[in-house]
Amino acid sequence: MSAPAEVMFPDVVVRSGFRGYDRKTIMAVLQEMVDCAGGWPDRAVPGAKVLLKVNMLSAKSPERGITTHPEIAAAVGLLLKARGCGVFVGDSPGGAVKGVERYWKNCGYLEMSRETGIGLVNFESSGSRRVEVRGRSYNVAVPILEGLDVRINLCKFKTHSYTRITNALKNSFGIVPGLGKAMLHTMSPRPCDLAVNIVDLYEVAGFDLHISDAIIAMDGRGPSTDGTPRQDGVLALSRDGVCLDAAMCAMAGLPPLELDTTREARKRGLGKAPQEIVTDGVHRFENFRIPGRSWMNSVPPFMGTVARALLRVAPRSNEKCTGCGFCARSCPVDAIVIKNKRAVMKRGKCIMCLCCHELCPENAVEIRSFFLRKTKR
Repeated sequence: MSAPAEVMFPDVVVRSGFRGYDRKTIMAVLQEMVDCAGGWPDRAVPGAKVLLKVNMLSAKSPERGITTHPEIAAAVGLLLKARGCGVFVGDSPGGAVKGVERYWKNCGYLEMSRETGIGLVNFESSGSRRVEVRGRSYNVAVPILEGLDVRINLCKFKTHSYTRITNALKNSFGIVPGLGKAMLHTMSPRPCDLAVNIVDLYEVAGFDLHISDAIIAMDGRGPSTDGTPRQDGVLALSRDGVCLDAAMCAMAGLPPLELDTTREARKRGLGKAPQEIVTDGVHRFENFRIPGRSWMNSVPPFMGTVARALLRVAPRSNEKCTGCGFCARSCPVDAIVIKNKRAVMKRGKCIMCLCCHELCPENAVEIRSFFLRKTKR
């Protein structure tokens, strides 16, 4: 492939024109991008332990555009191993409470680990510790909090039906293991409420560097089976996740402050004002379809939980369902049973964590609402 083109943002390094995940090409370009950003984190020295926090949302092939491609982790990991660092990959996918090994295998990380010697960390079995952030409590995976010298955020750029875009800040959600993520969804009836939790966790994670994989991105009703993978050929890097999200949103055609997580982060003085980040004439994602703003954000805070309880419709299986039972085995609250070779969701028990929707291998779970949100083109 020809050399990727340079895209200039203050505080964010972007390269476009990738046609695939060729490891040698990615390693060479990533090293040049790191150099442009001022070099590897200071603590990335011989003997340092480095965690690569990937997005391993669903146990699907990386070509689906749902997860951080393992070749990105391999490229970053091998560059760091060449510096004498010990490197590990970790995440807590939605259904990993009942086993993470399937994710490692299907997402390509198991093979990558065997080939490169990069370790895999099981957030579910490593334990968690309670952390207080601005008066709110979270259970955070112990590997995030202890024994690390460097934390690098390897996020996936894609749309999200609930938060609109998921990238650097949203990837912090995966530092909460087990049922914690589902419970946070339950306690945050509005996307703007969940954004508060996400930014709290972003502050806890303390990432030293952020790298966004948009070589294969996703638009439409992501972040999983309803989204559309697309070849955008972009890698982006920054030391600041808020700046990275703002730049990526701008390239996709979404004003950065329309993203709840960016707006919440700016309230706290994190990142920079969008006008300090975004410039005219940069690379654009063509016809990038972004879910519209949720109607729930217009509901007063005290009415959020009541409104969602009254108006929500539990997920349901469609004609694609094969009755395999994976959704039932993955449901954190056992709200799904298999009847007549079809998954049946119990509305009364469902906590709307959407694990079944995100994890279904047949794309057979639908989410319907009284208020349909259009996808922005």
